[in-house]
Parts: sequence; C-alpha cells; structure tokens
Amino acid sequence: MATHSDTIQFTVIRGDGDWRVLRDGRNSGHFDFSVDAIESALVKATTLIDKGARVEVFVQDAAGQLRQVDPVGGEVLH
Repeated sequence: MATHSDTIQFTVIRGDGDWRVLRDGRNSGHFDFSVDAIESALVKATTLIDKGARVEVFVQDAAGQLRQVDPVGGEVLH
C-alpha cells in the first residue's frame, strides 16, 4: 500500500464491534455499520478532492484484506 507523502489516506476497518474510519492512521470516526463508515470516508475524501488534495480510500473486505476504492465513485479498484 504505497502512498505519496502528500496523499491523504482514508481507511475503513472493522474494530471491536464497530467500523472505524482512519485518516492517515488516526481515528476519524466510529460507526455501527460498514455502509455508514464507507459513506463518511467517501464524503470526507470528495470534499478534500474538491479542494485539490490527493486522496486514497481503502476498505477492509470480509476476508480482512484492504481494497482500494475510487474515492469519487465508490467502486472497488483492486
């Protein structure tokens, strides 16, 4: 998961009974449902993209692997 130093990274992961959004590895929100956490990450990402920032979004899948997601469209990239 290589990133550039000027790229902001949002990661949605399963926590202790909840879903967490991390921004550059730091807590940015806790949610009961994955859909809410993903929506929050995408809203935050698109807001930053609109301001000219470079943003990456990753979501943990059912197997525990991180998958990169298009921050604008929400589709899994790989």
